[in-house]
Amino acid sequence: MDTVLIGGLSVIIFAGVMFLAQDRWNKADISPTVKRVGNYALVAGIIIAALIAIDWHSSTWLATRS
Repeated sequence: MDTVLIGGLSVIIFAGVMFLAQDRWNKADISPTVKRVGNYALVAGIIIAALIAIDWHSSTWLATRS
């Protein structure tokens, strides 16, 4: 099962990109409220990416199990 390796690495890389984006977002000259909402959106993106990877792995595993 390479889906765990591929999905895990993809989520780690995506999370790294999101944390870099979050760092630049926090250094931007915008209001604190907009920064906070943007940070919530970036964290939500990381959670969604993890959920997609888990769903992909489980559906692939169930398909090969039958």
